[in-house]
Amino acid sequence: MKIFDIGANLGNFCQACINTIPEVEVIIVEANNSLVDSLKSRFARNNVTILHNAISNENNVDINFYISNAHTISTCSKKWIEDSRFTNEYNWDKVITVKTITIDHLIELYGIPDILKIDVEGYEYNALQGLTKKVNKICFEWAEESLEEIKLSCEYLKNLGYDQFGYIFADEYLKEPDTYTDYNNFNLFNDLNPSRREKWGMIWVK
Repeated sequence: MKIFDIGANLGNFCQACINTIPEVEVIIVEANNSLVDSLKSRFARNNVTILHNAISNENNVDINFYISNAHTISTCSKKWIEDSRFTNEYNWDKVITVKTITIDHLIELYGIPDILKIDVEGYEYNALQGLTKKVNKICFEWAEESLEEIKLSCEYLKNLGYDQFGYIFADEYLKEPDTYTDYNNFNLFNDLNPSRREKWGMIWVK
């Protein structure tokens, strides 16, 4: 099985894949240069490829990546910095330039993944636009303050041919929703309040 882990952070999702799936191959994309070396050390003896890139809707261009004093919320999204639950509690003073890569190009290089996981702190819609055809299962993070981007992401995937949508709260690695529905009956949007800024989780599509 092949898995793309986009926005790997410390590599806990990757580790869950290794622990759970025999002979899994994981392609990691991580924009935070301070984490890349630790990822390479952590997974040196595993079937893991680690790329220092930012996932985006354009390939091989320079983009700013804003590193927070809480590494889990570093991002390419200025909106995430300016208008999220973390805005007034953290700062993103360190800015680096990273080359982008699209999901399409990842597929050209490494083949079609069985699972494509995206966790890029408010930049998920931009990342998904770098995929131009339906592949296999996708899971990506949602946070209710990004409701409009969540809707755009789901609509984009529906237009690519995805017809089963489900979600979970929080993120139990590799845990899929108990039920999937078609897009018209996908009720997550009704439960979200952007001004509350509390709920978050993972959307799965197939």
